[in-house]
Amino acid sequence: MRNTPNSAAAPPPLSQDKTIELLLKRSKRTNKTVPIRRGFVQERDPTANKAVGGGPLAYLVKGGRERALDLWLLINAVTSAGDFSVTEWSNTWARAIGLPHPTAGPEAVSRALKVLDDAKLISRERVGKQTRITKLLEDGSGKKYEPPTGGTSRYYFQLPFEYWTDGYHNQLTLPGKALLLIAMSSRDPNAEFCLTQQQVHDWYGISPRTVSRGMKDLQENDLLVHTRDDWYDTLATQTGRARKPVYALQEPFKPRGLKPTIQAPSAE
Repeated sequence: MRNTPNSAAAPPPLSQDKTIELLLKRSKRTNKTVPIRRGFVQERDPTANKAVGGGPLAYLVKGGRERALDLWLLINAVTSAGDFSVTEWSNTWARAIGLPHPTAGPEAVSRALKVLDDAKLISRERVGKQTRITKLLEDGSGKKYEPPTGGTSRYYFQLPFEYWTDGYHNQLTLPGKALLLIAMSSRDPNAEFCLTQQQVHDWYGISPRTVSRGMKDLQENDLLVHTRDDWYDTLATQTGRARKPVYALQEPFKPRGLKPTIQAPSAE
């Protein structure tokens, strides 16, 4: 009787953590951070240099489009050079955002990509059975993406890889993720910010209720602390004084010096 080798059962698909690990490794980002334009969180009038409302982040948050935000952040991490595109299986993206089901996962990814496409944050095209996703400018203008360089670097903030490797992509709620990105977009080198719920609504297009939930989420995850109160003069109170609480982000989300780099295109 001829001996035949035992055929081992196929291993299960990669886990979410391992899938993200391989995606981040493929990005070849040596500083292990993802630069994001401030225009993603806030629309500004360049002539008057003032905020005029929320950026694409507000659109995603108001619609409860958390999967689209999760996917967009990963796309930004992976598309680091060349034409800033990535060609991948829908199942890979589905596992990366925690939807391993072989059918429901890709369907959810397709819906999320449509949201991002409609928001002019990406463009996409079919390549065989895969999808090529090209990153566009973060402000939702639909313009071709340009990496941070020299004098424009101050308009970016950096999301560290720890957002994924330390599990915050799963721990934080959608309001918490939104407030984290808003807080990180601060230009203050100490990441301190002084914003009321109404100001966040006016400047970033996020509802006061969402702001409250987001700040609570960050504090419960030890990512945000109340450092002090700033008092100011006003006729809106009986005493003529009012205060604003000042907060500061904690590691690993304190600001880092942005060092724009263009990596060699990674192999597909």
